[in-house]
Amino acid sequence: MDHNQLWDAIKQNLQATVASGLTYETFVGSLTAVSFEIKDNGTAVLYLTTSHEQVAEQWQQSGDYYQPFVQAAMQATMVLNGTPVFVQPLVTLIATQTVAQPVVETRHEEQITLNLADTPEWMTDSKLDASYTFDSYVPSINNQEAVSVARSIAEHPLSTQWNPMFIYGDSGLGKTHLMQSIGNDVMQRNPNAKVKFITTEEFTNDWFDALRMGRAEEFKSEYRGVDLLLVDDVQFLSGNSNPDTDRKIQEEFFNTFNVITRNGHQIVMTSDKAPNQIAGVENRLVSRFSQGFTANITKPDVNARIGILMNEAEHQNVAISKEIIEEVAGAVDTNVRELKGVFNKIVAKAKFGTTEVTLKDAQAILESMNYERHRVITIPLVQSAVSEYFNVPVADIIGKGRTKPVVFARQVAMYLSREITQESLPQIGVAFGNKDHTTVMHSTEKIAKLVDEDNTVERQLQAIRTKLTE
Repeated sequence: MDHNQLWDAIKQNLQATVASGLTYETFVGSLTAVSFEIKDNGTAVLYLTTSHEQVAEQWQQSGDYYQPFVQAAMQATMVLNGTPVFVQPLVTLIATQTVAQPVVETRHEEQITLNLADTPEWMTDSKLDASYTFDSYVPSINNQEAVSVARSIAEHPLSTQWNPMFIYGDSGLGKTHLMQSIGNDVMQRNPNAKVKFITTEEFTNDWFDALRMGRAEEFKSEYRGVDLLLVDDVQFLSGNSNPDTDRKIQEEFFNTFNVITRNGHQIVMTSDKAPNQIAGVENRLVSRFSQGFTANITKPDVNARIGILMNEAEHQNVAISKEIIEEVAGAVDTNVRELKGVFNKIVAKAKFGTTEVTLKDAQAILESMNYERHRVITIPLVQSAVSEYFNVPVADIIGKGRTKPVVFARQVAMYLSREITQESLPQIGVAFGNKDHTTVMHSTEKIAKLVDEDNTVERQLQAIRTKLTE
């Protein structure tokens, strides 16, 4: 049996169960299958490698991923061979090797110089942050669709399917990281591509400098001749003290947008608001901003925050225990920027302190910064509590069984997941075996109706809630 074929089949099965647990991309997608072996004693082993120490720990027999893997492997081998096979995962930690990438020039300040050698000296230079890559971006479940579209744009920048891509959300959630990941990926694939990254303020300054110096044609050649234009913070197209300034800059941005898209080239933008919520922006721009793919980047869930901190620890080459990472991830639920800021204080203590950082040290730092860890109730915890209360296996709850006890337990678990975790309907559907969000909606409405009609159901729900908060 081919190890890559087997691993691909297992990963497909794992997506249904792991997606709502610790981040799939970090704990499953980062693993590489090396070989598959059936030993003399009949034991089947799939050998995998990772460069993440915490990932390797979680794949030990006592870790979070061993049992889900075994179940997924049995399903995969049943499909591939017609017979289920008990397969054990053996994950080996390997050292990360640096691979030379001559296709771009990387400077000491970790910025990538873009292929715009003819940029006039008076115009804003355009650089990408080399650390902003898809590999270093850890999405929560709710943001995975946006990442998939971003990857598709990077792979096919001349496609018009997602043009423009408009990424919006609150400050500090990784919008610029995701946008620049597209640019970095395009440059790695094609070093001759013309990619320009700019803030809206810089676009505005360049345009008025061009008008002042009589060099508008140079500006148009620079901005309209790109293959990929990345524009940060387009909400600042409006809000200037002079309304005439807003009108002029929006007019030029409108014309630039039209030329680039008409030529079949790609635009990606970020904003802190959705297109139709940006006050003062002309309707014709709002319409064009909305014509491609609009992605709302939301706060990372606790599992994504754990993945972000694991990446950060690896990037800074510092050993921070899993319990400390989980403590920080559980306490700082505002945005990625603040999460990393808190973590950097712990990293500083680890690097420059005289003793090893303990959980108590981390808790003291969190308390000094007015952060307190909250008990995080996840969908798997809800599923387990419902399973225990009704004596229905979790596998049946997330499965396709239609017997009355199983269906009722599943509906209760979906209802409580919606009530307690505040995850979206699609997220809950994924966690229950990739079920459609309409199924989740029907289940929650069904239980809500029963609560009004039957006090017994409300008592059952309250008993499970109490169990979850103990």
